[in-house]
Amino acid sequence: MTSSPDDSFSLTGADGAKITGDMYLPAAEQPPLVIVIPGFKGFKNWGCFPWLGRRLADGGLAAAVINLSHNGVGANPDTFERLDLFERDTWSKRVFDMQQVLSAAFNSLLTEKAQPNPGRLGLLGHSMGGGLALLMAAKDVRVRSLVTLAGVNRANRLDAADVERALSALGHVPIENARTGQIMRIGRDFFEELRRHPEAFDLHAAAKAITIPWLLVHGSADETVPLEEAHDLLECAGENAGLLTIEDTGHTFDTGHPFKGPTTALEQAADAVLSHFLRTL
Repeated sequence: MTSSPDDSFSLTGADGAKITGDMYLPAAEQPPLVIVIPGFKGFKNWGCFPWLGRRLADGGLAAAVINLSHNGVGANPDTFERLDLFERDTWSKRVFDMQQVLSAAFNSLLTEKAQPNPGRLGLLGHSMGGGLALLMAAKDVRVRSLVTLAGVNRANRLDAADVERALSALGHVPIENARTGQIMRIGRDFFEELRRHPEAFDLHAAAKAITIPWLLVHGSADETVPLEEAHDLLECAGENAGLLTIEDTGHTFDTGHPFKGPTTALEQAADAVLSHFLRTL
């Protein structure tokens, strides 16, 4: 199975920075469209995302796999060369970007090669991208179905005391990228925004507000976002939400970057995602 996209797009995102995306298109006319949102330190070319985009397309769904404007990836799609953007990222910038993508999708502006049905629109987010997908699904009535993969249950996952020490000493919070060895800075504005407007990015409140079909998929051995966080969100959600636990798999379903092919856990997750969207879109 080839994982090359069928088309690509670029939109203007927060502060004029670029949102980029790849389109994976099925043979069907006016298919449902799923927007795929990678997580923190994730990007559209990372690991399994191109494979997942093609898997959805082969199953009959159009898939738009995106890079948010401040995720740190620049002209080179495989490296973090815009760490200045990464440092300035905030949740409000992510929400703004998603509003741009949703509006472009709803107005059939993401591709000229096919016309996905704007009335059959779903969101699929991994990790932090799952939290963002949850927020947007609670905010935007155009979203008809939701899947979160290893989704987070809060907007800030860093220890408050550690954050304060780093901000006082450095003016930012340094995070090491284990894959590349880069030190990636989270800027002060990220934390200040959450302190000033916690209600705007409250994932528990978003979970309570969800009225569309929602599938949570989580590995029982997730080392980054523990399975308990999925149960926590599920307790907030209504009866329209369900949880699939994949045993003995971690945060990225036993895959990495560069991608070496699908694993049993990834195949199981992809099958569940496809089944959910085909049933609900």
